[in-house]
Amino acid sequence: MVAYGVFSTGNINSYCSVEQVLALLAGYDLARIGDSEAVTDRIQQLLAVTRQAVDGVAGRDFAWHADDEITVDGSGTNQLSLAPLGIVPVSTVQQITIAEREVPADDYVVYGQAGEIRLRPAASIGSCFPSGLQNIALVLDWGYPDVPAKVSMAQAKLTAAQILAEAAGETSQTESVRIGDYAVRYARQGKYGAVIERLTEEASEALQPYRGIGMAAV
Repeated sequence: MVAYGVFSTGNINSYCSVEQVLALLAGYDLARIGDSEAVTDRIQQLLAVTRQAVDGVAGRDFAWHADDEITVDGSGTNQLSLAPLGIVPVSTVQQITIAEREVPADDYVVYGQAGEIRLRPAASIGSCFPSGLQNIALVLDWGYPDVPAKVSMAQAKLTAAQILAEAAGETSQTESVRIGDYAVRYARQGKYGAVIERLTEEASEALQPYRGIGMAAV
């Protein structure tokens, strides 16, 4: 899989490229925004905002987190669920420590896509992770070495929808189409109303499998 996005000091500033957004905007009149340089500049300004919108919908990010050190609450059961914390998928669990005691790797099994760690029946630490607040320390690799193509395109479509709304320049009788907490304001019967709705709906649908708690209906 090809990794899309702009990388800076190891962090992803955007899951999509300016070129992906421009490809979606081909053939539309963007003169109200300015020349091609002005359009590119505006897209670049929006990328950080729409990336945050994508993260907000999913309840997590789509970066790669190597050697990440976290502490979690002990469950009192035979499993630790990391998915509710937005820590999925899990690639490798390098270390689990409880009360300064490292748990042997043979004691547990990692279900990466589910974001779960389960103790084996014959685990040396017993049948359960001890209950407690922030009493279990982990070192793990998780996330996406390559941004999923559907996530990249979802951000590109959301950004393109915002550009079209600004290019239409219709400020009266505006409505908003939402994806999570992010809203694109537009005129439903206006110049690009139908296209804006379609792009935002497609972005919402593409992110559906990655959602955390949920997002506002479009």
